[in-house]
Amino acid sequence: MNTLLPAIADAAFDRLKSVLDNLGATPPQVLLLEGGSEAQRLDAARYWAARINCPQAEASGAPCLTCPVCMQIAAGEHLDLAAYDGRISNREDEENPGPVRAFNMERVRELKVRLRDAPHGQGRRVVILMGLSLTRDEASNALLKALEEPSSTTVFVLLAPQREQLLPTLVSRSFCLTLPWPDSRADDEDMRPWEDALAQFLVQGQGFFDRVAAKGAIDAAGATRLLLCCQKAMSRTLSDRHDPARPLDAALAGLRGKARAVACQWFAEAQDALNYGVTPARILEALAARLFALRRMAGQS
Repeated sequence: MNTLLPAIADAAFDRLKSVLDNLGATPPQVLLLEGGSEAQRLDAARYWAARINCPQAEASGAPCLTCPVCMQIAAGEHLDLAAYDGRISNREDEENPGPVRAFNMERVRELKVRLRDAPHGQGRRVVILMGLSLTRDEASNALLKALEEPSSTTVFVLLAPQREQLLPTLVSRSFCLTLPWPDSRADDEDMRPWEDALAQFLVQGQGFFDRVAAKGAIDAAGATRLLLCCQKAMSRTLSDRHDPARPLDAALAGLRGKARAVACQWFAEAQDALNYGVTPARILEALAARLFALRRMAGQS
């Protein structure tokens, strides 16, 4: 088994790779990869970059994952690969520049200049964009204009846990593929009491704050697991596979339309806050309060 891209080395991703291999003959200008974990989405994007840049891929239909081009892409260091993350602050971007840069207006301007030049290799330039939000800011508007301009030398890859976390105008321009959710067939039974407590709060507005505020009740790892449970429940709801007998599924099913997209965005923001070391209890309290208010507004609309 080739482990150059370890996050997608499992056999569960063989079908996804096959689809990407087939798409490589006529690459869509914008590919959206949703589902899976963050590491799996990024490795899938790099596999896609290897598929359309590996010197052997044109003949074999798949990247070799052993040549210098594939190795540079897997490390995020290839000259025809650019990656941007909307969650990276401008200060962090300036003080600790790496292969993934901040997504801001300055970087978008630099990218648009770069797109005027031909790729360094024989393939296509690949631009990976992650951490984008539902907010229409200057950088997002400039990105939309770039996506509207057909290019035979550049392709874009959008990464998101769920497509509902992106601007609909971005999604409408994309060829969408869904990665397997991590442990999608397994329930986290240890988190079921937390799921049920959150669901009860979303319906009744009681109980959850006392539970989460108890000393040592939940740590960052537990909060991450609860957020994953929320994302899975929302994924089942979005695909009309929710289980009415599961309280959290039933509670989230009460959201409709844009409210579901907003909730998806809040799950991602809560995970980002955990990554930055914010107290888990405060994060979960804020998320629960926002979801409770969102459900009430959805019920009144």
